[in-house]
Amino acid sequence: MTVSQVNSSSIFRRNPKLAWREIDGEVVIISPDDSILHELNETASAVWHRIDGESGLGDIAKSLAEDYGAPIETVRADVEELAADLSAKNLLLAREGEA
Repeated sequence: MTVSQVNSSSIFRRNPKLAWREIDGEVVIISPDDSILHELNETASAVWHRIDGESGLGDIAKSLAEDYGAPIETVRADVEELAADLSAKNLLLAREGEA
């Protein structure tokens, strides 16, 4: 999925096949299909924790903007870009009917 296909109403869930763990505030994900290790920084980890298969990316961005005191437009663009990247790597799955 590309950034142009993702918007604030897009809803994602974590790929249930993944093994992941949080270490020192950062999420580490292992894809069992290809044994690739993915490390998310603190901010990306905060997004990862909010991905629940129910919340739209706009809601996640709003929550993060409030927590970090950052401009919502910037946070929304960053969250959408991260979701597109993680989706392209098959770490996130779009909710049925999305994309």
